[in-house]
Amino acid sequence: MRNLIVLGGGEDQIPAYREGRRLGYRVIGVDQRPDALGAAEADQFLCMTSRDPEGIARALGPIDVAAVISPASDAAQEAVAELRRIYRTPHQTAPDALRCTVDKGFFRQVIDRLGLPAYRYVQDDDIEKLTAAAAADLGYPLIVKPADSSGSKGITVLDGPAELPGAIEYARKHSFSRQVILEELIAGSHGAVESFFADGRLAFMAVTDRVITGPPAMISLAHVVPADLGPSVYARLSEAITAICAEVGHRHGPVNFDFVLTPGGDLCFIEMGARLGGNGMPLMVRHAFGLNTVEAAIRLALGEPLSIDVTHRRTAVLRILAAETDGVLTAVEGLAELRRMPEVVDVQVFKTPGDHVRAYTQAGHKLGYLVLVADTRELLEDALDRALRTLRFEIEPDVKGSP
Repeated sequence: MRNLIVLGGGEDQIPAYREGRRLGYRVIGVDQRPDALGAAEADQFLCMTSRDPEGIARALGPIDVAAVISPASDAAQEAVAELRRIYRTPHQTAPDALRCTVDKGFFRQVIDRLGLPAYRYVQDDDIEKLTAAAAADLGYPLIVKPADSSGSKGITVLDGPAELPGAIEYARKHSFSRQVILEELIAGSHGAVESFFADGRLAFMAVTDRVITGPPAMISLAHVVPADLGPSVYARLSEAITAICAEVGHRHGPVNFDFVLTPGGDLCFIEMGARLGGNGMPLMVRHAFGLNTVEAAIRLALGEPLSIDVTHRRTAVLRILAAETDGVLTAVEGLAELRRMPEVVDVQVFKTPGDHVRAYTQAGHKLGYLVLVADTRELLEDALDRALRTLRFEIEPDVKGSP
């Protein structure tokens, strides 16, 4: 049996484990956390960092690898590329598309090169230079991020300079390169795009209204599709995404974007990832459009022809389930009742009573996913409200000094 390597063992990689096995492959998972969900899902599990492709190849030895994939993880994409080279698998992400995924500053340069709406930013690894740039060039409010991390790790929104040094250091701790990017905070409505290219053509595009938490973290909390945008905005998104991908040579495969639509009508792209999106986006796409992007991404990595077929279009919401405080989960109540709701098409809970949970300050702290569909936006919002009142997580908060 041939092998499929999946880098990462979190909730957003698990669909690739299951889809790979359904397609007839032996799945090898890699994650540095011994308690990662992938440890129980994989046929073989390596407890090691997914950023060490040479070490992974040494640990596996001379095996037959059909494909390598890592959904939802920016950090692992360079290792995916190197393992594909080592094992000579058929597909490789275009170098500039890969660089956009792992270097936010390079993506900003691409946006500037294309003349798309932009905003002020500065990227460096020197705290003094960043602090000076914030005072002289950016102003406040601004957002501080690691230049090469995903999952909303290391992000802080600031209204003034007092906490800037601490925010920079916090971002550096989550940056593999120690590079930090400071960005002007753009006002407007947030959106996301989950798309797929085939032979240089935009074969699929799902645009969502992206609901985020407030400052200081600004993390995705929900996605609603279709986004409440006019036809002209959809057309401009399609044109811009096609131009970006042409510029960086991304002709095949998944690619996702975050953007802000400003009050003046500008589409400001924030980030790009030449991989399947995280936070359950493929799950929502499957329920809203009948399209299995996980299977499509695996088949692309295997070198097989792409088939991007939308079977239906439904109004849907994906809600991330989260805790408001650190503590121990003592009970999950209302789950059976929730699953009987006709609008609920999927609910996944990643924690069980007795597990320690974290307040939702980064994407990796989520408790689960909830997906609902309905005939209209109004019915969807009503159903989501009822669902969130039905499902209850009982958490015993940590006392001072707890881990």
